[in-house]
Amino acid sequence: MLRDELDEIVERYDLVKRTFDSFWVSFENYLTDDITREESREYGLTDKDQVEVRLYGYSFVVSKKFSRDFIKVDLDVYKKDSSPEFAEYYCIYSLDGECEDDNFVIT
Repeated sequence: MLRDELDEIVERYDLVKRTFDSFWVSFENYLTDDITREESREYGLTDKDQVEVRLYGYSFVVSKKFSRDFIKVDLDVYKKDSSPEFAEYYCIYSLDGECEDDNFVIT
């Protein structure tokens, strides 16, 4: 029952597609920004064709720290020439579909 409600919210606001779209913007910024461009080169990353992004999943989060509930959509990021994930990306959405935060983390 809870799963059905979560799936309905994720589908209604197209949260998975929006998270993928947001990832590609963030990744492009990572590759081209003056601050992070050098780091991306250290990982051998020069363009988006070098990575594969997969949906890890999504979840309903009851946050005591932030005193609110939200939906988190998680992506795993893989370099095409290696098997383990090298990064994670997630977006946090309010229950009415507004993106409140995102984060790109190299693991």
